[in-house]
Amino acid sequence: MKLIIPAVGASNFETEIHENFGRANYFAVINCENNQIKFVNNTAANKSSGAGVGAAQLCADQNADAVAAYHFGPKAYEALKAAGIELLDLKEQKLIKEAFNDYQAGNLTEAEAGPGGHF
Repeated sequence: MKLIIPAVGASNFETEIHENFGRANYFAVINCENNQIKFVNNTAANKSSGAGVGAAQLCADQNADAVAAYHFGPKAYEALKAAGIELLDLKEQKLIKEAFNDYQAGNLTEAEAGPGGHF
């Protein structure tokens, strides 16, 4: 089971969560079976358009089972859903470890598509 969370940096579980899924600098890719974390560069972050869809493709390429974020644009939402990836809503979590702990405890709810545009 792989969980992906948008991240500001690329260090460890203490890394802050990025507020924008498509524009995140990195993605934390967490193997939930052994609690291993790695970070991948979001190559779509600086696209003038289509960053969310590009980020969704990156998550699919990483074989994500679930992605947790503060919000998803409508195109990213649809792309992730089409790839069979579960979308989870973050609320108050600030660090990767907080989101991961809430995920493991079953405290994250299903996300809905947010408004389009940049945040």
